Amino acid sequence: MAQRLAIEIFLVALVGFVLGLFGPFGSFAMPLATRLIYWTLFGLAGYAIFRPLIIVGRWVSETLGVPHLVGIGAALALASLPMTLFVASAFNGFALPRGIDSKSFLELYGQVWLIGFLTNGLFTLLLRRTQPELAPAAQPSDPVPDTTISSSFVDRLPLGFGPLLALKGEDHYVRAIGESRDTLILLRLRDAIGELPGVDGLQVHRSWWVARAAVLRVRRDGRSAVITLTNQAEVPVSRENIAAIRSAGWL
Repeated sequence: MAQRLAIEIFLVALVGFVLGLFGPFGSFAMPLATRLIYWTLFGLAGYAIFRPLIIVGRWVSETLGVPHLVGIGAALALASLPMTLFVASAFNGFALPRGIDSKSFLELYGQVWLIGFLTNGLFTLLLRRTQPELAPAAQPSDPVPDTTISSSFVDRLPLGFGPLLALKGEDHYVRAIGESRDTLILLRLRDAIGELPGVDGLQVHRSWWVARAAVLRVRRDGRSAVITLTNQAEVPVSRENIAAIRSAGWL
């Protein structure tokens, strides 16, 4: 997690630095050093505002079963408001009322939203193409990890991880869940599942894959269901996947 935050903060600072070079929003008249400091700080402030709301937006989209684009779009729109207030007040000597009364406030809001949208897209693009691991990968000379599943994904797990029970997608990462431990790996859920060919398991939710051997019991929960794993963790089953787990004999 610390490495993930470091990568994201570095990217945000880099975006702020680039904006400082170009001097948008009429800031080009500032001295270069002042611009660079301003926009780097704006970038870090934007990260602190946008990132938590984007995470909430993804969670809401998964909970309600709506496309991620809808949840993230709503999060960007909401986060742009306090960020616009911050930028407007900063360019008005931190006199917030003058920033709010400015006739260009709506235009500034649109520009802030656009920068937030492009920055989030940059995150998605770069973190999708670069996949360093948060967990140390086993090397060919290392002992085979202690697991009952043999696949390329298992090579990414720490030594002694044990049987792989489930995978949970978390933004650009996947959380591998074992009997007594879990680890984050910089890999999308669909790509992780693609590295488990022939493994007996199912994707039971937009964010979850479960190994058949890890299923302790399944109970209905209204139109959806909940799987209890052998380590007592509970995994939601979306209503779209009820038929699949029923056909597999899990329910």
